[in-house]
Amino acid sequence: MKKVILGLCSIYFLLSSSVLARQIVVVGGYIFPPFISQEKGNTSGITIDLIRLLNQSQEKYQFVFKLTSPKRRYKDFKGKDYDMIFFENRVWGWNKYPILASKVILKGGEVFIAKSATGRGQEYFKNLKNKKILGILGYHYQFAKFKSDRKFLKKYFNMELGTNHESNLNYIISRDQTAIAIVTKSFFNQFIKKRPELKDQYLVSEKYDQIYNHTILVRKDFSPSVREMNNFIRTLSQSHKLSGLWKKYGIE
Repeated sequence: MKKVILGLCSIYFLLSSSVLARQIVVVGGYIFPPFISQEKGNTSGITIDLIRLLNQSQEKYQFVFKLTSPKRRYKDFKGKDYDMIFFENRVWGWNKYPILASKVILKGGEVFIAKSATGRGQEYFKNLKNKKILGILGYHYQFAKFKSDRKFLKKYFNMELGTNHESNLNYIISRDQTAIAIVTKSFFNQFIKKRPELKDQYLVSEKYDQIYNHTILVRKDFSPSVREMNNFIRTLSQSHKLSGLWKKYGIE
């Protein structure tokens, strides 16, 4: 019995030592469903699952997640609170920071959503003037020239910025039926999967505001390097674990 206990302790020590020997890599992220979602204090999403896959697929690094906000992400990066961020794009305000981008790991996009109404079709999205547009504070939208300043967006594009995508979708069918919300197509698909009874109440634009070319942004001269991250992602792709992850979140 004593030998069994000692053996188990040895195994536990070896496993613990293996984890402790790994270099800690802090991955930043902000609420951006389905990549990062938060409900009742629990953080989940594609980024969290990808971190888990990365930790399972190699033994050199231990990836951990740190929550920031869309507006604070730059300050936190500059302060070295984290060193890489997943599902991000350099054009979203990163040009003046010492970062390098991985190869594109996922494509996607944002669509406009309006209240479905008799006689209302795709032409409703052709002219955004005189329509209230609901977005998220700190996000960058192509139709607004990737500007994120709240006053600028209010003045020139009549944008109202909040912090919750579902609230924006609920708003356009319950409070202002002329308003337009802008969300990621993948988030909207998940939303309708949870609330199928609402599907016929929404009109979805066929055109995208922007097509995402999601990358991993890595601090320059950091380890793991962009090359290593590309290799990690390639390994997950070849083992079909990435496709399984996309499928889990309804991404085509």
